[in-house]
Amino acid sequence: MKSEKSSLKIVPIFLLGRNPDATIGRTKTKQETKTNEILKKCGLDNQAKLLIRGDKQILNINTHGVDAFAIFPYCLERFGSLLHLAETGKPIVIVSEENTFLNALETFQYLADRENVELAFNPKQVRAKIKALKPSKMLDAMKVCLFDAGEWKLDGIAWQRNPLFSDKLNVQRADVEKFIETVRRIGSAEAETLAKKWMKGVRVLEPSIDDVAEAARVYLAMRKTLLEMKANAAYVLWCGQFTKKLEAKKMCFALAKLADDGYATGCWRGENLLPLLILHSVSKKPVFVPEAFTCLGDTITLRHCFAPAKLTKGKYVLRTWRNMKGTVTGYCQLPKGQVTLINCGIGDRMVVAKGRVINCRDLEGDNCRMTVWVKMENPKLIEKFVAREFALVYGDYEKEAADLGERLGLNVLR
Repeated sequence: MKSEKSSLKIVPIFLLGRNPDATIGRTKTKQETKTNEILKKCGLDNQAKLLIRGDKQILNINTHGVDAFAIFPYCLERFGSLLHLAETGKPIVIVSEENTFLNALETFQYLADRENVELAFNPKQVRAKIKALKPSKMLDAMKVCLFDAGEWKLDGIAWQRNPLFSDKLNVQRADVEKFIETVRRIGSAEAETLAKKWMKGVRVLEPSIDDVAEAARVYLAMRKTLLEMKANAAYVLWCGQFTKKLEAKKMCFALAKLADDGYATGCWRGENLLPLLILHSVSKKPVFVPEAFTCLGDTITLRHCFAPAKLTKGKYVLRTWRNMKGTVTGYCQLPKGQVTLINCGIGDRMVVAKGRVINCRDLEGDNCRMTVWVKMENPKLIEKFVAREFALVYGDYEKEAADLGERLGLNVLR
């Protein structure tokens, strides 16, 4: 990751007006020195710094390529042209220091109805708010390749009905027929070579070398599709749609290997797509995208058919999908430890919660291969869950995930 100074373009704006506060200095030399000291404390670069003395200067600011503005009010003049910046929708942080408290409130009060305008009361808060912008920028840059055969006629899937998906996420459909043709054109030798590599040093139960080679063929075609579309995320709208086209349910292990490659990867009805991308953005870690299974007291179980091996120090155990012949998935013994969960559905509500994985097992039979037991830190949040699908990442990212959800306009339930 790039440093804070280079990864985001933050324009610091010092409002000096005609009669700046004495603490900033009266001469231009003193003002240059003092403003640089302030920016250093806030972790901001001074290269894009602007010293504003009149409204017209704000109107002339080039907002192209700017990620956010940090405004330091050092006078009581009301700069009405700040509305021009607020209307761009870009985040604006108005900074209040010990001696500029009244200036900050004066500046904030006529922009306070804008959701993109916030107050910060010290350098630490400025750094925190800037840090929170980085996942938001990462999410904006995500391009999701959607694998959808168009055979599932469920009107309620979240990616269709949640307006955030059309406004906030770049989701583009893969050409299904082209994808299937790409699968068929992957050479047997290439697929078998990759299959042998995958099987080396891991435990293989039901799948044959031919089964794993077919999974490798699907993986190679999916990866080729992602590269051609310049996508950095892959989502399969229920891989059962592709069972006939691929002559078996062959996508599970391919999805796991794509996740190991660093792609944000998910599958099911779409309600875990936004949680997946949020957790991927704030944690920079592999994400597990399970569905709810059972609830007993303060402990819930979540399950799914694939998980990135990077979630565990162990290796895959290659198995069939729910005992179906010709299929391949990889069981991962997910570790115990603290996790952050996100649950959201069709509307604008989202639950961000912390818990602890206390067990993981393969329940065998007609069951998803990985089932984890999660002891909730706040059991009351169980009653606020709004959907069946979840995203889970190891570590504590509750605050970062909630902040990003709120920036997206979601109502984070607490």
